[in-house]
Amino acid sequence: GQKISHDVASGVIQMTVDHFTRANEGTYTVQINDGKAKTQSSLVLVGDAFKAALKEAEFQRKEHIRKQGPHFSEYLDFTVSEDCTVMLTCKVANVKKDTSFHWYKEDDEIVPESPPNVMSGACALPLPLFSRKDQGVYKAVLSDDKGKDTSVFDISGQVFDDIINAIARNAGASASELVMQCTPEGIRLQCYMNYYTEEMKTVWKHKESKIASSEKMRIGGTAEMAWMQICDPSDKEKGHYAIEISDGVTTHTRTFDLSGQAYTDAYEEYLRLKAAAFAEKNRGRVVGGLPDVVTIMEDKSLSLTCTVWGEPTPEVTWFKNEQEVASNEHTRVTFDGGKFASLVINKVTTDDSGKYSINVRNKYGGEFVEITVSVYRHGEPIPEPKLGQPKTATPAAQPVLPKSPAPSKTPTPSKPQTPAQSMKSPTPASTPSSTPAPKSPTPAPKSPTPPRSVKSPTPPRFMKSPTPPRK
Repeated sequence: GQKISHDVASGVIQMTVDHFTRANEGTYTVQINDGKAKTQSSLVLVGDAFKAALKEAEFQRKEHIRKQGPHFSEYLDFTVSEDCTVMLTCKVANVKKDTSFHWYKEDDEIVPESPPNVMSGACALPLPLFSRKDQGVYKAVLSDDKGKDTSVFDISGQVFDDIINAIARNAGASASELVMQCTPEGIRLQCYMNYYTEEMKTVWKHKESKIASSEKMRIGGTAEMAWMQICDPSDKEKGHYAIEISDGVTTHTRTFDLSGQAYTDAYEEYLRLKAAAFAEKNRGRVVGGLPDVVTIMEDKSLSLTCTVWGEPTPEVTWFKNEQEVASNEHTRVTFDGGKFASLVINKVTTDDSGKYSINVRNKYGGEFVEITVSVYRHGEPIPEPKLGQPKTATPAAQPVLPKSPAPSKTPTPSKPQTPAQSMKSPTPASTPSSTPAPKSPTPAPKSPTPPRSVKSPTPPRFMKSPTPPRK
């Protein structure tokens, strides 16, 4: 188990122990004697020195055995791409085509979109939109008939912080200058970058003072940008703003001066958007109940009923083929409680076929909805339902808004969600003895704010008045 050699050319004397174990603890001495003189040198392998040597010997023995089969030549580590995608990477060796490679997180297998290609010598697992949810213990397993090898990578603690700093380094370098966007809630400052996550070390400042997130100053972001919203702004919020993105080494700073004409224009745009959002929220509208198509047999009774909403309570007008419908013995028009609008036709005839519509409006605007009614005679087959003109929500009148300057080029944020016409029930309303109409094909989508070019069924005389009298 021991081999001793002497290389005359290099002068190296060597003793090799094939299997180094605890039994090899002790003091080793080499003596040199050429007949004229004698010398010796000793090595004490006792205590901590021996433990260190034994540990290294066991490690090297395991490495030798590991490398006889497929193995990791470089264990798992991370890199961050230019677009801030985190990649777990490793390199493999001594592999063949049937060598398998599997990814795991907390012992649950991960199946990537692109299968690992071990023959390339390198494998990577992308972690896009990296955040706190990606913390955990990751494992890569390599195996075939020659052996098995495993690499473990724990993303937590300092490793997690290192990854976030690497992301911040790329994101901070890509960050745009601060830009302003007005919303119905206030003035928003935005900083676009390759990727943003709240785990990054970012600080917002106003006049060199750090801003804490509050109801007045809201701080947040999306994957594309970081933002800070000034709600209900006043003159106190004028001044110089900055965002600082730290990567642990460098601080990337972007600024915006919200004062002077910039603040004046932004405040006026905020007031305009606030008034427009209020009008959109409170305009008259149909919130549900009407079908797209009604097919009914003659002599039956038809009831078209819907729920309307608006603040103040809207005016409601019904039309047939763009002519206003008057309430009489044959046709009854009702509007109950400022909420439920109905058009009831007693004993329908073929003359009642046509395109009906309801117009709902108040001082902030409104919309109309169309229904196609087809009446067929006894004994005739039920006609194929046909949609009339696309139902479109249109402003019944221009909303009355406070005076404000012309809109600036600031992008308008998306409006609050309101019940759209497309949400209404496809089931036609009916009274006893009426024949339910078959469900229509998918209706054309109805926009709550249509183009001005859409023709309204309202008679022209009513277009001039924001609150026409009911007939």
